[in-house]
Amino acid sequence: MLAAMQALRRLALPPLLWALAGLCGAQASSQANAQSGAEAPPRIWRVCVGDQPILPYITNDPRHPGRAERLLVAAGKLADLSVQLQRYPFRRCRIMMANGDTDMLLAGPTPENLEEFRFPLKSGALDAERRIARLNLVWVRRADSRFDWDGKRITGMPDERTPKVGLRAGQRVSLNAVRQMPVLVDETALTATLQLRMLAAKRFDLALGLQDEFEIALADPELKPLVVLPRALLREDFFAVISQKHAAAQLPMAERLWNAMGKLRDQPEFQRD
Repeated sequence: MLAAMQALRRLALPPLLWALAGLCGAQASSQANAQSGAEAPPRIWRVCVGDQPILPYITNDPRHPGRAERLLVAAGKLADLSVQLQRYPFRRCRIMMANGDTDMLLAGPTPENLEEFRFPLKSGALDAERRIARLNLVWVRRADSRFDWDGKRITGMPDERTPKVGLRAGQRVSLNAVRQMPVLVDETALTATLQLRMLAAKRFDLALGLQDEFEIALADPELKPLVVLPRALLREDFFAVISQKHAAAQLPMAERLWNAMGKLRDQPEFQRD
């Protein structure tokens, strides 16, 4: 009797094993199908924002990102792109873009930039609605000087010498703005604050730079004797741009990101510091 029962168990066991194996196989197949049907992760999109703060837009402080940094990341999510901010000197950003090591950088529409980079366009013209920011380029003078800007030229020079203007190093928009003016240029200041301190120390006669940066720097009591001239030299839009060289492959993703920035930029969370 015992021998007969053992024989039955040996005969019954293989079908049970086959059933269990079939069940496990069905579960594995179901999991594989679920995984294959899952959404792919967002494409990584690298944006080189430079290594120098441009307040309040770029802080280079991940704990307190600036307006442009927050806008790029949020727009990336809306465009199904995972934006990664790269922080290198602007010249290196340009080289990285040419080599395909970054996808986008920030630039103004100077003649050189318009030739080298692809900007967001509408009917063949720059699309200001998809800009990063609109910035004013303004003059700052010492309170005890008489320099002024009448919209066409610098006035108030006390003698016949050529006025000297201090620019922030690497700020191409400022350099292009004064290139045809009868002025001497000092580009040694690495930050707007240092630029204004050099002006206060009489290293040059006027400083030229971005109004937002200057107003933040002028909160320093030591710089109170400085005055922002009321008439801006230039108002210019800044954009996130891609390489003309790689535009054919990158344009669909860039268009999605530009469209998302246009939708988000004027929302309150991207207008406060």
